[in-house]
Amino acid sequence: MIFDVVLRLESDPHQSDLARGWAAEVADPLWLLGRQWQLGEHQAEDAASPVSVEILARSTPIGAAAGQPGLDPATVPAEAIIESEPQDWWTIGRRVRIGRAVATAASGGGVSLPDEESLLLAELPVPYDGLNGTGPDGRILWQRRTELGLPDSWFGDPGPPRTEPVDLWDPAELSYTATLPAGSATLVIDRHDGGALDWFSADATGPLDSADAATTIRTTPGRLRYPSAPLPRWWQIEDARVSIGGQAPDRAGLATLVLIDLIVNHSDDWFTFAVPAPTGTIATFDQVKVLDAFGDWWPLAPPPDWSLFTTTGLDPRSLVVWATARTPLVGPILDEVVIGIDEDANLVWAVEQVIAGRTMPTPPAPPAPPPAQADTTTRRAFDYLPMTPIPPHWHPYVVENDVDGRRRFVQGRAADLSGPAPVLMPAPTSDLLTDPRHQDGQPMHQLEPGAIPADGLRVERRAMLARSTTGQPVLWTQRRRQPLLTPPTFGLRFDLLKPDDPA
Repeated sequence: MIFDVVLRLESDPHQSDLARGWAAEVADPLWLLGRQWQLGEHQAEDAASPVSVEILARSTPIGAAAGQPGLDPATVPAEAIIESEPQDWWTIGRRVRIGRAVATAASGGGVSLPDEESLLLAELPVPYDGLNGTGPDGRILWQRRTELGLPDSWFGDPGPPRTEPVDLWDPAELSYTATLPAGSATLVIDRHDGGALDWFSADATGPLDSADAATTIRTTPGRLRYPSAPLPRWWQIEDARVSIGGQAPDRAGLATLVLIDLIVNHSDDWFTFAVPAPTGTIATFDQVKVLDAFGDWWPLAPPPDWSLFTTTGLDPRSLVVWATARTPLVGPILDEVVIGIDEDANLVWAVEQVIAGRTMPTPPAPPAPPPAQADTTTRRAFDYLPMTPIPPHWHPYVVENDVDGRRRFVQGRAADLSGPAPVLMPAPTSDLLTDPRHQDGQPMHQLEPGAIPADGLRVERRAMLARSTTGQPVLWTQRRRQPLLTPPTFGLRFDLLKPDDPA
């Protein structure tokens, strides 16, 4: 006799209790526990997941840098605050537009501008050099408006800024230096090379006092997520493209081995939580407590010996938070100078490669070496050269051991000695090789020896455009130093005999 047994699941519409459906009952719970024991899931720590975080936080506003009250750290990116220089507002378009508007308003008001060449547009970079001499320069008219009797209303509404930012660039160090007040402390930015600027660029003179009122913030934590992270649950099927162990470690890759161990064994132990902190402030977390799923509170504290986001001088519980320009629009190179030490000549060479957006010509190639077999049938003639000719835009710096009590590289002037009388070579044109704050009797430019590395450096000047936290455009001119592979060298020699070859 044959019995056919048919098994199927049927819903029971007469059941009104949904609790059994949500319970997800299994037929054999002991089998499930045994399978978890085989996989090692029972070896986990006796800990619960975090449910809530309670933070007692204080917020200390960061003040404006000295001399730059118009650049608020709460809205303006930190790069623009530190790297801005005077007359950044005066773009070429504004100089042309305002100059023409003032000329039109003066003509309509019966006022004639002086016919002076100094009032015209001049020294505009490429490709705007075609506008040189075509009309008045709005920037010069604004600077001389009182002398020329020009009302401010002719320059537009709201018009140009009444104050200009202070130039924080140190010409001797080839870097930026600034201080920003923050409560009872001061943030010091020393030797900033230009470019990205964040909490790691600042040091503090001391910890903040606890005078600011603290507020209680409650937030919900979540698991740390990142690309290729293993799934946190035992029974989740991972994506086949996730291959943490595919990075084969070796004896030279200890960091890779530690990273694989961290990801595989501790990937579900990391949680993150958001903290509302306004930009342009120092956020201090006086107390952080975590509530777990068992209802227990656990206090948190930063590690006493090291932390990635700690600022030197501040308490480890304080974090510097300010706006930064992560992806600004970068303009073409306006000025570029390479600087390096020439050990053979015992000089420092500063070579102007780009001036006002125009690339300078490179020096000619050295003469070809003499032939292997010299012609001894004729007597050769020689010309005397007192010094090897120095190419244009190469400027020497000599070592001076006592410049205001310091050892400095001081800018010199090369001379052309090929004629009957020495003729000084042109002085540097780029403002990267000038010090606008030098006084009478001091050199035009000097360099700190420690600022010049052995392989040399490149200093660039570009226009940068970003947006503030309010959405307004922020324009500034950035100077940035970058390392070189080899310093610029020149075969400088004295008292030469140059063969006078007819060929």
